[in-house]
Amino acid sequence: MAKHPNGPDGNGAPRRPQLQMWEDETREASIGRFENSGVMWDLHVVIEPVTGDLVRGRLSFRSGEERYDTAPLLVEETAEDVVRRATEFPRSMLRQLLISVLG
Repeated sequence: MAKHPNGPDGNGAPRRPQLQMWEDETREASIGRFENSGVMWDLHVVIEPVTGDLVRGRLSFRSGEERYDTAPLLVEETAEDVVRRATEFPRSMLRQLLISVLG
């Protein structure tokens, strides 16, 4: 069985993301952790409504007090679809996105 890059330790099976509702209709889901250059990063998807029928999602990389967010990357019909698609990103893409937001 192939290991999933977004599992709880960055190497295991995928875990079920937990969506959290914020007052401003923005949701957030923790989708895993991964290591880059010796630093462990928590990976979250931040989801917000775009129109009545669509939501968009961006990735948020967090380590301690540091937080770096991408621009919106996904547009889907539901928050669950955004989270599912985000968990399908390969590790190499996540690493490149992190490098990009670190500047």
